Amino acid sequence: MVTLETSSICNLRCVMCPHSIGAVERPKHLEEALAETVGRFLGQAKSVQLHGIGEPLASPAFWSVLERLPEGCDASINTNLTLLDDRRLSRLVASNIGLINVSVDAATAETYRKIRGHAFEELTRNVERLIAARADAGKPRPLVYLNMTLMRANIEEAPAFVELAAGLGADAVCFWHLNRWPDQEMARYRTEKGGWVFDYAAEGLWSHPALSNRCLREAVEEGRRLGLPVHLDHNKGVFFDEEGSGHD
Repeated sequence: MVTLETSSICNLRCVMCPHSIGAVERPKHLEEALAETVGRFLGQAKSVQLHGIGEPLASPAFWSVLERLPEGCDASINTNLTLLDDRRLSRLVASNIGLINVSVDAATAETYRKIRGHAFEELTRNVERLIAARADAGKPRPLVYLNMTLMRANIEEAPAFVELAAGLGADAVCFWHLNRWPDQEMARYRTEKGGWVFDYAAEGLWSHPALSNRCLREAVEEGRRLGLPVHLDHNKGVFFDEEGSGHD
């Protein structure tokens, strides 16, 4: 497994991300000269992740590395997909990348703007364009997964998120929980977006176990009904112990 962060710069300021509180020190793109050097060693790689805390599609170095991915390499990226113009689209589809994880976090325009601060309609249109371009190229890959980072603000949209993904033609849905950091660290993540105050600790679903469990079970069932794979964040314990909880 090779993990290469091609950029720590991002064009969005999602409420749960370190970028939202200015915690990413000296964000920058990977230097293209370094990308060319690294790219020469990718020929033996079996698995490559080309993402980190930034948006890979914004990085010139990302495209340099992408062109050097060997055929058969299990390569993936996480992207917000908001920068998908025609040129980027054609280069992605023509590449050997195997999986594109699209960070969405919402099933409605209101919640998407609340969390990510961008136009939902543009994002969904880009997902459709990507899947259509793949079909036009007659290729089975890249697979397109839609990701939702779960929190109190969006958990009730989890079943609808599965329906949205199926309607857009995505290959799977992935649900992830917020990281449960020490209280002092979580207290730093208190940001305001559009009049809404995001409190990281309060948004964590460890404070809302019964609600979280119910919504996730409904989402899994919706996936079964629609024939869409639903991947759960088992590393963080997707379902919570509800005993003794006074929360919804």
